[in-house]
Amino acid sequence: MRFPSLLVLAALLGALPTIVSAQTTTDSLTAVKSRYSLFRPLPKSLMRPLSADRPGVTESPFTVDAGHVQFETDLARHISSRPGAEERQRTIRANAFVLKMGLSNRTDVQLFVDAYEWNRTFATADQPATSSRGFGDLTLRLKHNLLGDDSTESALAVGLIGFVRLPTGGRQGAGGTEYGLLLPATYAFADSWNLSAQLPVLLNFDRDASQHYLQTAPSINLDHSFAPWLTGFVEAVAQHDFRTKRWEEALNVGPIFFVGKNIQLDFGRHFALTREADREYFVGFVIRR
Repeated sequence: MRFPSLLVLAALLGALPTIVSAQTTTDSLTAVKSRYSLFRPLPKSLMRPLSADRPGVTESPFTVDAGHVQFETDLARHISSRPGAEERQRTIRANAFVLKMGLSNRTDVQLFVDAYEWNRTFATADQPATSSRGFGDLTLRLKHNLLGDDSTESALAVGLIGFVRLPTGGRQGAGGTEYGLLLPATYAFADSWNLSAQLPVLLNFDRDASQHYLQTAPSINLDHSFAPWLTGFVEAVAQHDFRTKRWEEALNVGPIFFVGKNIQLDFGRHFALTREADREYFVGFVIRR
């Protein structure tokens, strides 16, 4: 199975920076909020609706308001290889979290901590079972909104995220420094429907080969608000390794619950659509101050 629509959308997203550079946001709310910064927090009455980068792969183009913080955690995630795989693996991650802080009205800084990970590789006819556990890598990220953070003139919002992952996790980490650039976008069809997409360019590290390699993982996410406290989402994800020229595809689904304006709870399932893709279950929450 392939996602041709992902490739078409990826091409469109590649042209978005040119589109965005030709537009300016002129609404009065943006002008007012631009006066605030990290050391002059935005009044809570002017804060935009809570928008998190979880639970799916597709990130949000919206930033954390100036002077405020947001905590997002993958409280628990269970990952397993497909049944019958030649090398069966199981991973359990606990409290992989990101702490965000708004620097200005359009920019926030983020620290991602892969807090604890337990890995097990099952025995085969040639190899015994192995396991490892411990803390993972640290990732520093910077997000900037290019369009639509507060604008009332357009249903389109576009962001840009850059990150560097530091190899602090030992055996649990990547083993080398990794880099990435993400271009997330969201289009609001109505008050209750949103279509989001993301085009990433990733420079990952292969521990066994001791070298970097290029990867991308475009995604499309559709969410619908059934009530002020309940949203459902479905997300298609395709991952491509440029070394092997192989695609791995999956589908994420689940509900999102909102408790007031500043708390989000979520859980979901990651369904594999190709043989090599992993199977996952996850649960997490978001809190903003």
